[in-house]
Amino acid sequence: MFEEYLIRILMATLAGSAIGFEREYHDKTAGLRTMILIAIGSCVFTILSGEIGKEVDPARIAAAIVSGIGFLGAGAVIKSGMQIRGLTTAASIWLVASLGMGMGAGAYAMTSSVVILVLVVLWILPSLERKIDKFHEFLEFTIVIKNTDKQEENLMELLNEEGIKVVSINRSKLNSKERELRIMAKNNPSKHAVLSQKLASAKTVIRFDS
Repeated sequence: MFEEYLIRILMATLAGSAIGFEREYHDKTAGLRTMILIAIGSCVFTILSGEIGKEVDPARIAAAIVSGIGFLGAGAVIKSGMQIRGLTTAASIWLVASLGMGMGAGAYAMTSSVVILVLVVLWILPSLERKIDKFHEFLEFTIVIKNTDKQEENLMELLNEEGIKVVSINRSKLNSKERELRIMAKNNPSKHAVLSQKLASAKTVIRFDS
């Protein structure tokens, strides 16, 4: 029995190492050591849940692993303005825990297959994402309009006609006659110049800054 448990722990170590190496190579916050420790810990808890399962529901231990990993994942996520970083690392932490649980349960074939699939996702898909992102990027600009809801509605209609997806709007009243809108939107980079010209010349707009 000891030998079997040792094999499971070693397999979990290999699974964590594979994902951890990719994270370490790309200089992410949760690297090789972190992923290995998560995989081993999840594996050991899964093994122990089987050992004490006669007295305690093993499903409760598995659920506790998932909950505990959530705290680690939350620490990897950083929000800066409109950008959110660390989601992939947080997802990797969550997934490595499942790999450790899989190895701890003795599901070697399935867990190993998942490791291969995850490595493909982490190594290959980023280049595809970059190609897709080239078609859209965030555009931030400030517009001053007359201080009426009707003027803002007209502006939103103009942006919609140009295919601009508004992500957020921060409004501030400059005076009784003017309203300032700080807009974060998604737009095709090749259309930025055309959009700027149209906004600058629009009757709705008093002042435009990009």
